[in-house]
Amino acid sequence: MVGLANRPGGYSQADVQFLQPLLNTAGHLELARRAELARSEVESQLARTSALLAEKTRALEGTLASVSQGITSVDATGHIRVYNRRYLELLDLPEELLATQPTVEEVVRFQTGRGDFGPGFELIEPSARAYVASDHSWRVDGPSVPETYIRKTRAGRFLEVRTRFLEAGGRVRTFSDVTEYLGTLQALRESEARWRSLTHLSSDWYWEQDADFRFVRFDGSAERDRDIPDESQYGLTRWELPDAVVAPGQWSKHRQQLQAHKVFHDFEMRRTGSDGTPIWVSISGEPIFDAEGRFTGYRGIARNITQRKKAEAEIERLAFYDELTGLPNRRLLLDRLAQAAQLCAREECHGALLFLDLDNFKAINDTFGHEWGDRLLVQVAERLQAGVRSVDTVARLGGDEFVLILQHLHSVEPEAAVEAEAIAQKVIASLNEPFQVDKREIHRTPSIGIALFRDAQQSVHELLQRADLAMYQAKVQGRNTLCFFDPAMQAAASARSALEGDIRLALQRNEFLLHYQPVVNEQGEVMGAEALVRWMHPQRGMVSPGEFIPLAEQTGLILPLGRLVMRLACEQLALWAAMPRTAGWSVSVNVSAKEFRRPHFVPQVLEILQESGADPSRLKVELTESLMLHDVEDSILKMQALRTLGVGFSLDDFGTGYSSLGYLKRLPLDQLKIDQSFVRDVLTDPNDAAIACTIVALAHSLGLKVVAEGVETPGQLDFLLRNGCRSFQGYLFGRPGPVELLYK
Repeated sequence: MVGLANRPGGYSQADVQFLQPLLNTAGHLELARRAELARSEVESQLARTSALLAEKTRALEGTLASVSQGITSVDATGHIRVYNRRYLELLDLPEELLATQPTVEEVVRFQTGRGDFGPGFELIEPSARAYVASDHSWRVDGPSVPETYIRKTRAGRFLEVRTRFLEAGGRVRTFSDVTEYLGTLQALRESEARWRSLTHLSSDWYWEQDADFRFVRFDGSAERDRDIPDESQYGLTRWELPDAVVAPGQWSKHRQQLQAHKVFHDFEMRRTGSDGTPIWVSISGEPIFDAEGRFTGYRGIARNITQRKKAEAEIERLAFYDELTGLPNRRLLLDRLAQAAQLCAREECHGALLFLDLDNFKAINDTFGHEWGDRLLVQVAERLQAGVRSVDTVARLGGDEFVLILQHLHSVEPEAAVEAEAIAQKVIASLNEPFQVDKREIHRTPSIGIALFRDAQQSVHELLQRADLAMYQAKVQGRNTLCFFDPAMQAAASARSALEGDIRLALQRNEFLLHYQPVVNEQGEVMGAEALVRWMHPQRGMVSPGEFIPLAEQTGLILPLGRLVMRLACEQLALWAAMPRTAGWSVSVNVSAKEFRRPHFVPQVLEILQESGADPSRLKVELTESLMLHDVEDSILKMQALRTLGVGFSLDDFGTGYSSLGYLKRLPLDQLKIDQSFVRDVLTDPNDAAIACTIVALAHSLGLKVVAEGVETPGQLDFLLRNGCRSFQGYLFGRPGPVELLYK
């Protein structure tokens, strides 16, 4: 028994049969006890297993109930064995339908009938429509099951459906509400679309760089058409871009900004386009940092500013350069002259300012027209630029006036003068060569004034004035030459300026008065007088007309002075008319070209006649030949307008100009005045005698009276009387003086 009991493997069936009798008698109770214990252990183990299973089931059910996804489990036969509450909520399915563990096909038919998928299954993503529409979509041999697809519910929510197959057959399917997620994606897509649309429609483009400042992205419109960067430049830094042109100082400053991770605006760089034309770009950018604050690169925008740069260049050209010749204009000239003066002071050398004026240039415009004159000026500018050094400046002030700034001349003034003169002589020689305009050869010479400078003590305007004065001195010396500035010329200019100021004050203070020189007939009787303006200066006394009349002509002060003379003369006529002795006297008034050419000359004379009460028939207006040559038709109209009122006209200094008989006979004149230069030598110079006689004969043939000026001797008077002259004016009969002298 012991051996059997200890035998490996326990008791066999044969052993049991052998021992049965014994058991029945001796171990029946022991075996029963042991069987009861075993049964009890099994029941206890089963209870523990059931409790554990129940606990896991409750945990699984709790988990399924708490997840945000809807979940179903389908067995191999297509029945839905497991589902959660979220599944019912998302698909809006009745629980009683799922409680029967229906097949997927039954649920799909329920949903189709209710219209969950839309009439044409359009609420299902296109790639999954055929699968959902199939009546046997749960079968393995049916349409292929998409791993993931999107469907839309009748409430407008979007569900993501995912399917996972089980090894033992069947599948698990999840349903996730992705409405917000898809909305966010759509918003991002729309934002990206708007961004791309804006960048493609805009002339700007977007760029990004990495932490090493290398380009990683470009977004913009028509990149290659606009010559803006493209993908071929990915991996390059801005300073590695081909054909980039930026000043070294600008590059350094820009790279410092990048290294400091600073925002930058309007960094400008120039590049070369595919056709070789320059392209200007303006760039702005800001650094990029990640969530941890680490620098990750730069992003920003860039803009093609080529048109703006061209516009700025054109504005600068118009502001600083002459439109016709392309040379610097007065504004830029003054700036460069100031710089040249500072340079000379710093380097202790001389500079020179050359003021150039073309001789008799006005004749070109008058003869051939302004177009010819402009073409000539362009050629002059080209020759001037070719005749100076690269460090020098050639500018055009206007008209036919040019200015040259010479720099880096000798530190010793005489040597600098020699250098400046050599350049000026070279310019003169160049401009003395004939010009070709429309296949016609034109000759024009220059007059050049030179003013040396070494520092900025004199203002640029004073330097210009000095060179201008020297130029006029060159014209006085015969033109086509050069002349250096002389301090005496400056003194004369200062005196001229002071005299101009005195004339203006004299007009305000009524310091001007009239003297009269008598005009007599052959019997020596006074017929009238010529009114001659005089200036009684409070300090200088009587000032000669030769001192102030030319300056008044140049400055335009002759206009108010002429009005004053006309008014005083007419007032004197009115006084004479009131006295029997002088009632028949006339007065002659000289009128300058500037006065006569003014549109308001005729109304002005009429106004003075009316205000003074003078008899128009006693007024004679004296005009010069040169005035008549300017505009014959306008002169005739003005003369006829006054002639209808009785105003007479005399042609003064006849014979000294270039009178043409063709227009002389058309002018409504009353008399000619023989210039005193012919009268002076009628007894000694046959030519003057012949001219005087011719003028008298011409006047008689035209029905005009003749007055001989400058008669000083009885011999001159006798000659003129013998040759038909009957009116005279000169020292023989009286010098100009106050009106009282006429009555003696």
